[in-house]
Amino acid sequence: MTVACTLRCFVASILLAASYSAAAQGLLRGTVTAAGDPVIGAVVQVGLQGTVTDEQGRFQLTLAPGNYTVRFSHVGYSTLEMAVAIADKQEVDLSVVLQPAGRDLDPVVITASRYEKNLTEETVSMEVLRPALLHSTNPVSLDAALQQVPGLIFVDNQANIRGGSGFSYGAGSRVLMLVDDIPQLTADAGDIKWDFIPLESVEQVEIIKGASSVLYGSSALNGVINVRTAYATSEPRTNASAFHGLYLNPRHPDRIWWGNQQPFFSGMSLMHARRIGATDLVSGTYLFSDNSFREGEYNRRGRLNVHLRHRPASLPGLSAGINTNVQHNHGGTFFIWQNDTSGAYRPLGGMDSATTTISEGQTTRLSVDPYLIWSRPNQPRHALRFRHFYTHNVNNTRQGSAAYIHYGEYQFDHRLHAQLLLIAGLSGSMSVVRSELYENHNGSNLAAFGQLEWSLRRLRMVGGLRLERFSIDDVHSPLKPVMRIGMNYQVKPATFVRASFGQGYRFPTIAEKFVNTSIDVLRVFPNPDVQPERGWSAEAGIKQALQISEWKAFADLALFVQRYYDLIEFRFGYYDPNPIPGGINLEYLGFKSVNVGNARITGAEFSLMGQGWLGPVQANLLTGITWIYPVNLDQKKFVDSLLAFSDSLSATVTDSLRETIILNYRFCTTIKFSADLQYRGWGLGLMTQYYSFMKNIDPFFEGTDPLLIYIFGEPTEFIPGIRSFRERHNRGSLVMDMRLSRQLSEAVSLSVVVKNIWNAEYAIRPALLEAPRSVQLLLQGTF
Repeated sequence: MTVACTLRCFVASILLAASYSAAAQGLLRGTVTAAGDPVIGAVVQVGLQGTVTDEQGRFQLTLAPGNYTVRFSHVGYSTLEMAVAIADKQEVDLSVVLQPAGRDLDPVVITASRYEKNLTEETVSMEVLRPALLHSTNPVSLDAALQQVPGLIFVDNQANIRGGSGFSYGAGSRVLMLVDDIPQLTADAGDIKWDFIPLESVEQVEIIKGASSVLYGSSALNGVINVRTAYATSEPRTNASAFHGLYLNPRHPDRIWWGNQQPFFSGMSLMHARRIGATDLVSGTYLFSDNSFREGEYNRRGRLNVHLRHRPASLPGLSAGINTNVQHNHGGTFFIWQNDTSGAYRPLGGMDSATTTISEGQTTRLSVDPYLIWSRPNQPRHALRFRHFYTHNVNNTRQGSAAYIHYGEYQFDHRLHAQLLLIAGLSGSMSVVRSELYENHNGSNLAAFGQLEWSLRRLRMVGGLRLERFSIDDVHSPLKPVMRIGMNYQVKPATFVRASFGQGYRFPTIAEKFVNTSIDVLRVFPNPDVQPERGWSAEAGIKQALQISEWKAFADLALFVQRYYDLIEFRFGYYDPNPIPGGINLEYLGFKSVNVGNARITGAEFSLMGQGWLGPVQANLLTGITWIYPVNLDQKKFVDSLLAFSDSLSATVTDSLRETIILNYRFCTTIKFSADLQYRGWGLGLMTQYYSFMKNIDPFFEGTDPLLIYIFGEPTEFIPGIRSFRERHNRGSLVMDMRLSRQLSEAVSLSVVVKNIWNAEYAIRPALLEAPRSVQLLLQGTF
């Protein structure tokens, strides 16, 4: 009864404030602009009353006669206060111009809360990658650009935030990919197509570290990556680039298969943005050709994207748009090496079409994203977004597929009070898969979510809830509820502490349930009965703003824990549907997605992000170190019980047993360092990455799986060289890239980019050696 009474009193106070405002006799209205463009969503506050500007930057408030101080604020701009006097029945018009301020110190983010706010106000760990660092070493796909983010690594194109994911052969992602706030995972494998993201049109990338399923649903179990593309401004602009590069010889000459003809790559990009009346236009194109350092691997791709947004003057507050992106790929995919020496860059099975593990094919991808946004002063904001995402794969291994996903979302934002914001919404999707690899399947998803954010002076608190249901064919999951809570408190003007807890879950993809394929000795079996995985993450952190002269930075320290239940992994085993006692049919040895049990990951992370001027040098910096302790709790329980009854084991055996509790495919320590320096027309970019030794992989790859030993009587490697490579490279990997640039004119620059400067030999995942040193020339222009 006490809680119900409190809620009734709270609602009554809101209604009383609203009725008092409605009875006021004066009218305050106007527009808020910056650099000639309307500022959308600027907060206009008078005491406890407030509103936000609409799509044209307009606002209005009804006020009782009197003298007021009106406060105008928006993330990325200096707060402005104006004194205003309003008489009875008077209408006051204001024309307010905000000035950019502190944008480099406190980036504007959307992802964690689904509306724009300052990074310092978030309750979760986030990183923001801005254009200066995003394009520092000319990445050809988004995953290459994100390698520099602390705590984020990629194991064979699969994103892994703070150890939350391993390697699952390209099926399923625990990190959700968003492009302009809309999910973009394929309908069949539920994976991220990194080369499809339009890098040429990207404004910034935001990364949430930790479970985010309340706002974004399944696949946000380990975090979210949100790509925000650029908008047109009042000044037209064009960005263009062209590059050509060579892969140089590796450190060991016996790895060379190309003779005296160096493998090469080249490409170009173009982006143009302009405003035509009430319509914004952003278009981009990208062409890339790669003759790889791996034999049989190559890639030819072209991409075109167009973004249109219209804000009709006849319907103030309405914004309508459509974003499209289309890409065609043709290439060969390298999966497994022959061995770790002379065959490290050659495919298992050679190049003979009858035996090779190279897969050649063509892929077409298309996304069409229409949307409507309605935002008026003193009224709720409504957003309706859709995405139609189509992928079509054709290859020479009879593993083609066509997949469609149709996604729709409605979001409602309403400031119930000057200090209380409600965000709620509905989302749904339908997917259709027609495939030789997975057969034919249909899926659907329905969800509802809500979040309240309350702020009082220096304290912000947030709480949210989501309900979701998922179906594949005739199998329907139960309704799944998840929640999140968090707080952020500004201890001092430049010091912010935060704490958060969030639940997450992930439904198995069609690929994980129904894939049935083989690549030479690797067989993968379907498992229609695999169950959803779930988990939660919690963290406590502190963010400190720093300033040295005109250089501003944030230092961030976070302690975190992640817990997973019914974790899905592809596990090696014997999967004969009709086993015969005492008999082994080798055709049923392989991998299957199974729920392997429970896991816990604890760790700490320190990062430093800064931008600004150090004397005459303009410096951008992003660096950090992440330490994790990823434990398979079921294996830990087994090892603890074994050691409890085996006092006679040697220290070496005991240490080896304890190492088996570490989750597969995890780096316990990673260090990232990225810097971009500009001085009098010269530029220097550096990107350094350190990965500790990956302690555990699936024992199948090293031939030490107990099942293999049982069958063959001794350790047996099906893929040569993995064990010996890991024995030689057991101290981790250090990789450095560099860019040296010169401004040829105000609009044109020329750069030399060298990747893997020290020509390190390293592998992120088993049987796939990474690139040797490469060098390229890059010509860029901004007009």
